Amino acid sequence: MAVKNFNSKAIDDAVAIELENRSFPGASLAIGDRDGIIYKAHYGAASVFNDDNPCFDKEPKEFTGDYVPVTENTLYDMASCTKILSTTMVAFRMIDMGKIALYDSISRFIPVPEDKKDIEIRHLLTHTSGIRAHFLLENDGRTPAEAAQIVLDTPLSTPTGTKVEYTCMGYILLGKILEKVGGKPLDVLADELVFKPLGMTNTCYRPLDKGYTDIAVTEYCERLGAYKKGIVHDENACFLEGVSANAGIFSNVEDCAKFAVMLARNGMTDNGVFISPSLMNLAKTDLTTNVPGEGRGLGFVVKRTNTLSAMGDLYPGGSFGHNGYTGTSIYVHGGNGMFAILLTNRVHFTRSSDRLMRFRRVFHNLATAEYEKALLK
Repeated sequence: MAVKNFNSKAIDDAVAIELENRSFPGASLAIGDRDGIIYKAHYGAASVFNDDNPCFDKEPKEFTGDYVPVTENTLYDMASCTKILSTTMVAFRMIDMGKIALYDSISRFIPVPEDKKDIEIRHLLTHTSGIRAHFLLENDGRTPAEAAQIVLDTPLSTPTGTKVEYTCMGYILLGKILEKVGGKPLDVLADELVFKPLGMTNTCYRPLDKGYTDIAVTEYCERLGAYKKGIVHDENACFLEGVSANAGIFSNVEDCAKFAVMLARNGMTDNGVFISPSLMNLAKTDLTTNVPGEGRGLGFVVKRTNTLSAMGDLYPGGSFGHNGYTGTSIYVHGGNGMFAILLTNRVHFTRSSDRLMRFRRVFHNLATAEYEKALLK
């Protein structure tokens, strides 16, 4: 059923309030379904502070730099949305190609210590491996090339398969396994297996190397003495020189919508099967109901009914997607197939600001309500 006359006023007004409250300096958003984008908009600024007058105030009173407006081309640091845009999709393509399988032990691909022998590919995708949630790789003293070994040498936080513990480190290890299997760096695999097939021509790692300049600025980095623009915000991805399985992708709302349309079509594109529908059905199933922690599919967070979620109150159980620390999110409604994409650089004001957390829920409520009203017109 075609959606006509989508009313964006409530969403536009809500974004305006968040801009006034300094929840984020600017945003791009898109709402759509399996047929494509229904509404997209761009608001505010890609940056409002400069390196000479950085802001360290959670609630800044004034802007100190040039006001650089957000455009339809503005790239955002996707942070942990990298996990679904890049790593998870590379893994899915390899599963469909028969190169890896969910119940494969990771020891099939790399040498592992005794306490990691029970970890399988599915554990890394569902965040049930027991690998520690987060630590700084650079503090170990070894090189980026030794990242997988650093993770493997670190004791598990919980026994494998007993708990959902969201772990960037587990995803970093998964990325290294995919590189080993694919015989190429992760950025090349992602480009060849994901971005080019989906027509995501403005999605990449290390955008400065590719000549991009319209990039939303993230947080001030004291080590650099500058705001990060086109340099990944995540410290571990930065240590890994911008290419990592947990973070590092930059994209714009148009490309994210191409990705979301594929999700809404259950792995299908205009050119045929991208991810097998059977694998997509499994990926968006809550596979962690038998262990403590949030609902997790393969790569995706899966909403449980009547739970507090970034997806808001109106997305039903079985809705799925991911968000990113910098202020990004891609979520698909488990009932009507609508998707909502919100890209912000909320960390430009400082990472300690948490205003976006409630707005994410409000945004998804408004998107759902207006989409369903438009369906009935």
